[in-house]
This record gives sequence, C-alpha cells and structure tokens, in this order.
Amino acid sequence: MRLPVNEIVNGRKTFFITPDTSLMPELYLEDFFVLGYECYFIENDKRVSLDKKIDIIISLFKDVIIFFNIDYNSSEIDWYSYIKNLTASYGNKLSIGVLYTKRQNKEERARIEKKYLFDLGICCGCIQLDYQKKNNFILIEKILYANQAQGRRKNIRALCPSSCTYSLNYNGNQITGTIQDVSLSHFTACDRAGKLNVKLYEKIRDIHINVQGYIFRADAVLLTERQTGSEKIFVFAFTDSAGHNGLDQRIKNFLVSGIYKLMEYNCINLLNEIYTRASKTEDISNILEFNLNA
Repeated sequence: MRLPVNEIVNGRKTFFITPDTSLMPELYLEDFFVLGYECYFIENDKRVSLDKKIDIIISLFKDVIIFFNIDYNSSEIDWYSYIKNLTASYGNKLSIGVLYTKRQNKEERARIEKKYLFDLGICCGCIQLDYQKKNNFILIEKILYANQAQGRRKNIRALCPSSCTYSLNYNGNQITGTIQDVSLSHFTACDRAGKLNVKLYEKIRDIHINVQGYIFRADAVLLTERQTGSEKIFVFAFTDSAGHNGLDQRIKNFLVSGIYKLMEYNCINLLNEIYTRASKTEDISNILEFNLNA
C-alpha cells in the first residue's frame, strides 16, 4: 500500500546539500532525530542536476531549511550566484544557511560572512565547520535550535508500511494488527477486526512490536481512538518500566536507528521517484502535482 504523500511531506525538514561527511558524518542524522530534528543529506549523484533536485525539494516540502556546503566543487553551480537567485525568488519564504570548512585566516572568514550574511541576507547562519568533527555536532545542533528546526513537533513519527505490526494480549485474547505510525514516544495501532476494546487511558502491558525487523516489547497507555472507514485507530503512549512516559533507555537506543531509517526511506524514496520522472522533462510542476494527489 502506498503511503500518503501529504503525510510524508508534512512537518519541518532540514536538508543538507552535498555535505562533507568527513566533518559531518551521516550518523549525526540519527542523533539529530533523537533531539526532534528531521534532517536529510542530499548528494549529487548525477541522476538529475543538483539545481533541479533543490527545486524539487523547495516545491515539494512547504516548510524546509536548506544548508548548502559552499565548499563542494560543482561544475554546474556557482554557489554564491545560485543562492543569490534563490533569495531573490523566495525571499523570507525560504530558510537558507551555508556551511564551509574552517579557514586559515580571519580575513577570509569575514569575507564569506559578509557575502552571505550581509550581502545576501541569508537567515540561518554562515557556519564554519571545525576539523574536529566531534565539535561540529554541537555547533550544528545549536544552529538547528536557533532556527527552530523542530517546528511544532516534540517527537517525529515515521509512517509505517503494512509489515510493521503489533501483538498484545487483552482479556485473554491475542490481538494482532498493523501499525500506522511510530515515534520514540507513541505508536498508532490499526484494528480492522474490531477486537481491540481498550478503555481510554488503560495501560496495556507487554505489547510486542515489529518495526521493519526492529522487534521489541513495551507497555503503553491508550490516549485516543477514532473510527476511520472500516477500521479503528488507537493512539498509544509508551511507558517505561518505572511507569513514566516514554520507552526504557535501552529500548529507545535500540529503536532510534530503525525509526530514522524508516522515516528516511519514506522521504528519500519519494524524492527518488520524483527525480526519476524529472530526468525525462524540464517541467517538474506536473510531476509534483501528480505525486501530491497520489
């Protein structure tokens, strides 16, 4: 079953364009996810031009922050001219920042900051990365926080395919079903058989959950339920072994990678689908309209 595109594109997202992964490893993305930031790397893989990829991202996602690695050597883009055109086209509707490797002298750094911060007026920062990558995580996290990259969400949820399931025992009955979405704090269970008659705020113990092969057990409290067509939807909040909100730290650490990979797959797979279509045409508007209405 195809996941709803409008659900995938919702929420504030941060894209790092052609980042230097020697200074900013991909594992940082999972750490940012734990802090509530939905971030992705966009590479230049030659399937479609880099500027077309960026046009697609800006058109598809309505609430984005984009950081450009201006040290990336691109034969097709002059970063200063390109970012200048973007700021002229979108103004304050588009949040832009730039990243670059640490310079050897203060004068060069001052020139870069003048060009991008003062001449172009980008709003999300002109960030000089350190040669010690461990320092860059703290630096970038501060920039994400300053730019409110979490949006309105405290926890990011990943939409789930039908292979994500739950199993629980309730009043002596073994009940199984699919999971609609999952985060580090909640999950949404679907019940088509009408067997899950849990009371509001009731705690269910020892729920078995499978998120794309990440299998764990947890307790959860029912927060709300609603009828959607032929099935009932139940939203549960995880509780840890001490009865507090959230998962035990051991399970949370185990699950972070699974949820982020699922979320990343949904987003990047959608982009890849559009890139493939866009490689055959110059006009991306019809492609985007088709995908959003799918």
